[in-house]
Amino acid sequence: MTKVNGEDARSGNRMERFQQGVRKRTLMAKKKVQSITKESVKSYLLRNFFVLFTVIAVIVGIILGFSLRSYHFSYREVKYFSFPGELLMRMLQMLVLPLIVSSLVTGTGVNYFLISFCVLLLSFKF
Repeated sequence: MTKVNGEDARSGNRMERFQQGVRKRTLMAKKKVQSITKESVKSYLLRNFFVLFTVIAVIVGIILGFSLRSYHFSYREVKYFSFPGELLMRMLQMLVLPLIVSSLVTGTGVNYFLISFCVLLLSFKF
């Protein structure tokens, strides 16, 4: 192996292979972009409708929150805006509580009876 300008001959090959790989990937990406049709965009939007709708709803909620902050609402109006959020939080609590109880039951079923009984009493006391 000879050195040319202080570099290995293999490093030049490595760089050329890297450049060829980049060119190949860019050509494949270009072909992929050119093959996008109206139907493929429509099917993508339909497949990811829920995710897109959730992101849009979060953005609208943030914009509404900052824009309505300067207004002085009455207690009733504040309750109207907080009601959907309160429902969401209660639904999440109803979802999480059974998961916690089931994991407690599973965890205590593996251990000794006396230890599991103490853990069960402490969890219900809490």
